[in-house]
Amino acid sequence: MTAAACQPAEADVHLQIRLADIVLDYVATARAARNLIDDWQRRKHRHSAELIGSTVEHRRLLPRLPCERLFACL
Repeated sequence: MTAAACQPAEADVHLQIRLADIVLDYVATARAARNLIDDWQRRKHRHSAELIGSTVEHRRLLPRLPCERLFACL
C-alpha cells in the first residue's frame, strides 16, 4: 500500500477518547476514526471512544490523533 492510499482526501472528524477521568480530544480522518473505534470495540475496552459533532473551526484547534496513519491503513 502506498503512502497516498493511507492518507485519503477526506473530511476530518472530532474523535473523543475517555479513559477513566481523562478525556482526550483529537482530529483524525473519518477512516482512521472508524477503524480505531472498530478496533476499540473488538478489544472490549471498558473506556469509550466516540465521534463528536463539532465545527471546522473547533477541529482546527485540536491535535491530530497520534499514529493516525496506522489506523487509516487498516
